[in-house]
Amino acid sequence: MSLRETALAAGTPDARRLRLHVPAGRPPHGGWPLLVLLDGDWVWPLDPPPEGGTACAVLIPGHGGKHGPVLPRLARQGVPAQAGSQAQALARRALDFTPPAPDGGHWPDPRRPEWQCGGADAFLDALLGPMLDWAEAQAPLDPARLSLYGHSYGGLCALYALVRHPGRFAHTICASPSLWWHDGRIEALLDGLPRALPSGLDTPRVGPDVGASAPRPHPAAPRIRLTLMAGTDERWYPRPLDPAHPRRPADGVPTLPRLEALRRSLADVPWLDCTLERLDGIHHGDALRASARRAVALAAA
Repeated sequence: MSLRETALAAGTPDARRLRLHVPAGRPPHGGWPLLVLLDGDWVWPLDPPPEGGTACAVLIPGHGGKHGPVLPRLARQGVPAQAGSQAQALARRALDFTPPAPDGGHWPDPRRPEWQCGGADAFLDALLGPMLDWAEAQAPLDPARLSLYGHSYGGLCALYALVRHPGRFAHTICASPSLWWHDGRIEALLDGLPRALPSGLDTPRVGPDVGASAPRPHPAAPRIRLTLMAGTDERWYPRPLDPAHPRRPADGVPTLPRLEALRRSLADVPWLDCTLERLDGIHHGDALRASARRAVALAAA
């Protein structure tokens, strides 16, 4: 795959590193499928690579400027990450991937009150605006095959994208979402999904010769897809982190039953095709890499 990268708002506190990985060879008719891989900096490149190669383009919106931080990747290469940079990246991730407070503003994270949360509206507006505009200028992309993947807080963001922009992504792939966050705030928001998709829904524009003000109707297609995933060994922990009292598996609440309940609650949304995949023998940390590999295959299918 070839790499294109840039930074939005370079040199400012809002700087964001973007990487677009484009498959080698001739794109299919209509352009490459595109997978937006939230938290891609933590897992890319996938090791081992997907069988048969990667038949979709992958856009990774990172945290920080063009040259970082890409902390887990550096750590795998034997380069120690600076604690301050890592803390900054995690705090920015919490802000970007979480829904706003009921009044529309920011609010503290329930388990890490030093983190401000509630910036998902701004993040999604940037993703569906300048981030995709840049990606579409780099390679031919298929507007009808746009997928969004997220894990944990990224999964929370993916579900919120379904609420805020219903039908904008052809396939939402949501692994181990933080349904516990602020007492199930995302589940309450999903209860308000419309019975029909908005008319005249726009899709991503393809190619640099198409103006940013030129909307395109959503192409006729099967129902919007939502794939939920979780490991069979996953648990969530309702109390804040406490180094003096390490978590025990017995303290955790199994993730899958609540995710299954979410799948059932979404079953009657007419335009949504929701499925649940179980990752056998996987706990929360390992679910990121396992689900990311699966997301690439789903986006390319």
